[in-house]
Amino acid sequence: MTAHKIFLSNGGGSDLGYDAFYSEMKKWGRYQVVGSPEDAELIVELSYHVEDLGTRVWSSVNTYNNTTQVHSREMTDPKLILTIYDARTKTSLWSTVDHRRLARMEKNREKEMINSAERLVEELRSRSGTPQ
Repeated sequence: MTAHKIFLSNGGGSDLGYDAFYSEMKKWGRYQVVGSPEDAELIVELSYHVEDLGTRVWSSVNTYNNTTQVHSREMTDPKLILTIYDARTKTSLWSTVDHRRLARMEKNREKEMINSAERLVEELRSRSGTPQ
């Protein structure tokens, strides 16, 4: 709550998500973004992971012609993870996850990544008690 200087760290997985997050944090203006962790009070790390939840298999019956169709779909959970560390002790202070919405088209996946990063900044704003 009292920190003023933060270092934004890309924990990997998506440059697009990190860039959107960085941009939103700069627009917010609540913290001074510094160039190294040594100059910061907090380290704010954003990382992107896709969890493989296996494959779902199911069947359906067409009662008109009495045929059975078998379907399968990979189950994944794409998520952006925001973790805040104390810059001096490197202790994790707080973490949250935003599960990015699924999208088939690349352009929509990019939009959802940006939306996910923006939601994380909004959550950080509400947690810090700072208005938009």
